[in-house]
Amino acid sequence: MASPRTRRVLKELQGRDTNNTCFECGSTNPQWVSVKYGIFICLGCAGKHRSLGVHVSFVRSTTMDKWKDSELEKMKAGGNAKLRTFFSSRDDVTPDMSIQEKYNSRSAALYRDKPHFRLS
Repeated sequence: MASPRTRRVLKELQGRDTNNTCFECGSTNPQWVSVKYGIFICLGCAGKHRSLGVHVSFVRSTTMDKWKDSELEKMKAGGNAKLRTFFSSRDDVTPDMSIQEKYNSRSAALYRDKPHFRLS
């Protein structure tokens, strides 16, 4: 179970930018995240992200899972708006792509594997 500190940090982050809606489908009040991308997602989209494998998208519950400090730091550096801006600047990611296509793209791998992209 997430500690009170973790819940407080995630709740604060969820109030920023567009983090109060699912990155994938836009549903409100998402309770799951993809730590590798620093994005908030709903339960349905969390299942789709889990099917990608932990090497592509590492999914955590904002309330039920235990969190490492390093995972919280990734969430602080990320955010729905940051990934959306990054994807919109890339040629190989389009809005009509499936979740599997999007997160197996070269751009997604670049964002996922290069922390400095999320820290800028």
